Amino acid sequence: MRKKDFLWLLAYPVYQIIGTIRHEGSHALAAMAEGAEVTEFVFWPNFGLGKFHWGYVYLEGSTTWFTTAAPYFCDLLIFFVALLMILEAKPKRRWLWFNILIIGMLSPFINSAFNYSCGLAWGRNDIGELLGVLDPIAVHLFFVITLLFYAWGLYHCYFRKKTWHPV
Repeated sequence: MRKKDFLWLLAYPVYQIIGTIRHEGSHALAAMAEGAEVTEFVFWPNFGLGKFHWGYVYLEGSTTWFTTAAPYFCDLLIFFVALLMILEAKPKRRWLWFNILIIGMLSPFINSAFNYSCGLAWGRNDIGELLGVLDPIAVHLFFVITLLFYAWGLYHCYFRKKTWHPV
């Protein structure tokens, strides 16, 4: 990592909002596909529900576990597309490569890892809900395999010395 790359840390609030839009937007799209109505969509940090949240979606109507799990399927899809972009398309500009890495790979990894660990510890989030309605072995297997894939992809695209990096 170059010294100039640390300047991208200043863009963290933007990355966080993009990640929150992806997460909450996945819930909203899945809910609409299941026939529910989105009554409120918040993607900025707030204390609107009595405690701190990065964002939330209020729904009217019933949904299944798919709406709860949608952000993690979306994370997997976004990660896979970003991995292909970096390995196959090989962006020529470092800023583009770096943003694909952060938004497309690092953000899904952090979102899934954070929510999985919080769900295990407290059980009061999407993962806790999924563990209550689905076979826990299937939920754990999905997250363990997915997080290992994310770690492999990040290692392969960034940390491995032989991997191509733009100038």
